[in-house]
Amino acid sequence: MGARTGIIDAYADYEDVLRDIRRFTSLADGSDVLTKALLGNYALLDKGRPLEDLRNSIFLTALSRNSQCPLCERAQVCALDHFLPKNHFPEYSILADNLIPVCERCNRLKGDECDRTDGLLMFHAYFDEFPDEEILFAEINVDSAISVRYSLRRSDEIDNLIFERVEKQFEMLGLFDFYQMEAVAELTDQVDLYAETFETSGDPGLQSMLRALTRGAERRGVNHWKAALYRALSRNMEFCSGGYQKLLATPMN
Repeated sequence: MGARTGIIDAYADYEDVLRDIRRFTSLADGSDVLTKALLGNYALLDKGRPLEDLRNSIFLTALSRNSQCPLCERAQVCALDHFLPKNHFPEYSILADNLIPVCERCNRLKGDECDRTDGLLMFHAYFDEFPDEEILFAEINVDSAISVRYSLRRSDEIDNLIFERVEKQFEMLGLFDFYQMEAVAELTDQVDLYAETFETSGDPGLQSMLRALTRGAERRGVNHWKAALYRALSRNMEFCSGGYQKLLATPMN
């Protein structure tokens, strides 16, 4: 009964833990028996077990974002991530607010990350809003080949702590390299469209089309990787005036 009461209290404290994890320790801290029991609850979410419907309802939330992972905004969700890892906070092993549908890659890379020293957590898909000021930039270099590089730049409107959390998320999930690979695939897939637009309307037409693609991508967020990519392309006059043709002849990097 005492453990049940403690778990209910822990559920009520969940948002406070997110705000300052340094002030909290696990309900099961120091008790291997309670830790094992709480971790065992997670199996109740499996198919045919009492909490199967809870698991299914959590995955249904992913449909609102076309089943895309909220951490990388690219891959399809297939796993449940414990935002506060169950090995650190086993009392939250079946708390719906702590279970987030993510892709296999992000689930693996995030692992048991839980910074209780500095209190620096990644962004929570349910409780945090990613900055809506432009902080993700793609750099397009048109040389012997076309290259794409992503970087973060803090604006004056962004709080230092928020920016540090963004940096942590990109570092933990290897998003700079991941987005670079996705950008290469995106540009390769769209090269015929660039060529047709340029042949019909010249560089003003290509630039206009890239701006339209930017606006479309920004509906997912100003810092979506596609939005940053198309903004950079539309601003790169060398690319718009014919440099795109290097996509046809040389490998990108």
